Parts: sequence; C-alpha cells; structure tokens
Amino acid sequence: MPRRQTNKILERKKMILELLLREGELPTNEIVRKTNLSHSQVFYALKLLQKDGLVREIKRGKVAYWRASETAKTSVEESLSNEVESDLDIE
Repeated sequence: MPRRQTNKILERKKMILELLLREGELPTNEIVRKTNLSHSQVFYALKLLQKDGLVREIKRGKVAYWRASETAKTSVEESLSNEVESDLDIE
C-alpha cells in the first residue's frame, strides 16, 4: 500500500513548484538555499513532483537542474483561471 503524503510534504512540494514556476530552472543546491529546507527534504519533494509529471530533471555534468514541466504550467494557469471565474461569479 502506498504511503499517504503528509501535509508537510505537500507544503514542501507546493513551495518548490511555486519557486520553479517563478524562477525557472534551478540547481538542487539553489532550491535548498532558497527554501531553507534540507537537501534530503528538497530531493524527496522533487522526486515526488517528478513522479507526478510536474517537474523535469536536467543533468549537466554532475549538477542536477530542475524546471517546472509544461503540465505544471498549464495546471497552474487553469487553476488561476478557475479562481478568477469563480470570483467573478460571486460578484
């Protein structure tokens, strides 16, 4: 049976995905620095995001860079669009 993701893990995934959407491609160590999470916390969240198809890993020599996938960008755009539409419906 797969383990259920805790709220902390979900928050970390969200924080990292938002960072990558905002800043573009970043190496793992830069994500660690900007999020104030440990390397293992960042790497675990990145691997979960990769499994979900939301980030891509790009290897350059020994350095791993990460970027949000087109799927993630589209999902965020659709989500924002839905929020705006629901806000307009309320008014």
